[in-house]
Order: sequence, then structure tokens, then C-alpha cells
Amino acid sequence: MIQYVYGDVIFVENLVMNCIILFSTAKLTRSRYKKLNIFLASIIGSVYSVFYYFPGYEYLYTWFLKLIFSLFIIALAFNPYNLKEFGRAVAVFYIVSLIFGGAAFGVFYFINGIKFSYQGIFYMESFPIKLLFASILSAYIIIKFSWGYIVSKIRREKILMDVSVLQENKRIYLVALVDTGNSLTDPITNLPVLIAEYEIVKELLPAEIQRIFEENKDNNLNVIASVLSKSEWMTKFRFIPFKSLGNENGMLIGFKPDAINIEDKNTKKNIKDIIIAIYNKKLSKDGEYNALLHPDILSYYNGGKNSA
Repeated sequence: MIQYVYGDVIFVENLVMNCIILFSTAKLTRSRYKKLNIFLASIIGSVYSVFYYFPGYEYLYTWFLKLIFSLFIIALAFNPYNLKEFGRAVAVFYIVSLIFGGAAFGVFYFINGIKFSYQGIFYMESFPIKLLFASILSAYIIIKFSWGYIVSKIRREKILMDVSVLQENKRIYLVALVDTGNSLTDPITNLPVLIAEYEIVKELLPAEIQRIFEENKDNNLNVIASVLSKSEWMTKFRFIPFKSLGNENGMLIGFKPDAINIEDKNTKKNIKDIIIAIYNKKLSKDGEYNALLHPDILSYYNGGKNSA
């Protein structure tokens, strides 16, 4: 019996699934990503899938080359900063792929059954768009109700770094958590933002700025603007907008320090292009850390600009 496989259908179906899997991986790992990178990675993955049906390319589909190609797709989509972040993305990518693949297989098997197989790969004579969306919905439900346990295993280890802040011959010391969920940047300079507790950084601030926080007026823009207009630090301060659960239009006061030093084991880096946002509450319930480090700072830390 002759079976026909349509390359354009295979390409589109794989493109859709690749995009969904990569975007799901990005959301679950809270990785920084560019939509264009994910789309390019999805296209390349779809082209790779289509070439399987052409004679003479069987050597591209050994388990080793499949592994290498999938790692390349993940690296292209997320451009991870280090091996730990890359390993996390790889683990979640495979988990999500297995869930989506299993959901698609299961939905089709129970509704239509498997029609034929070739060289160890199962094919369906038709895969209606309704079944594709049913598979996506099934996978979403599985991930939603099981991810709490999965993420606790994958993200159990916290990355903590010692940070010192230098401002006008004063120095303070912080313990910062590298937080992939912290995507704050200064809207004017686009510099990454380090969030620090007020109680730790207050000795760096002039008295008039300290009073804003002591009187809990750090959300009153009129008061802040009035105080800053008379302060010698007026050119140093920034307003950092943010969104969080229950606060769609939040605002943090930030300032540009003279420099910060990041220390890890025997390495020490000096960074000048950074903004420190002041948070008037505790960041860690158990006091394990008192600052949140923007992941972009790792690019500086790993030998980028302004590192000593």
C-alpha cells in the first residue's frame, strides 16, 4: 500500500508544535527570550523534520545527531548565559516535548487509532486541526497541575552572589539572588536593574530621600518629585515602572551608583552601568538574600563591558 506524506503539512504541524513547546519552555523557566529567535529555531526544527522523508539523509537522524540538533535549537531560542541556565532549559524542553508528544499521540490513538508505521515512526493518515488543539489543551492541563512539583525539582538550587555597592566613598554589602523573573530595566538608559531592600541601602542615601521611605511615601510621585527637585542627587535618581500581581502600575525609586562589585568564589568584577531600585519591604522571608540581581548583569559578569 502506497502512503503519501505531504511535506508542507509536516512542516506546518511541526512549526506550530515547535513554537508552542519553545514558548512553553520559556514561560516555565522564566527565561529571557526574543520572539524572533524562537520563531527561527522553530523553522529550523521543522525543516529538519521534513528532511527525514528525503532519501539519502538518514544519517542525520541517529540518536546522537538528534541530541546535538535539539541542543542547538535550544541554544538558538534562548541564548543562555551559562551552563546551568542551559541545562535547565534543556531539561524543561524535553519534559514539555514529552508531555505534548504524549498528549498528541494519546488523543489521536483514542479517537482515530494509529494507521501505519514506518521505520519505527508512527504516522496518522489525517490529523485534523481539532485534534491538534485537543492535544494542546490536554498537554496544558497536564503541565498546569504537575508543574508545581517539577519546577521544585528543577529550580531547587538558588544562585546567590555577594555584591558590594560603592557610592561616594561609602560601601555596603548585599547578598543577591540571581532572579530570572527580574526583567526590570531603566526606561531611559535601558540599563539592568538590581532590586535592593531599603534597610540595606539607606546609609547610601541623602537624608531627604531616607525620609520618603521612613514615612512610607515612596509611592507618592508628587512628594518624590518635590523632594528630588531640591536634592543634589536629582540627576542620579530614576523612576522604574513595574508590574506585579495586584499592582499593574507600580513604581520604584532607583539610583545609579558609582559602581558595584560582584563576587563569586575567586572572581571579582566591577560594574558601573547599572541601576539600583529601592524596595521598602523584605525580599526574602527567611533573610537568605536582600537583593534581586537582573540576569542581564551576568553578561557583564562573564566578561562583558564595564568589567574589571
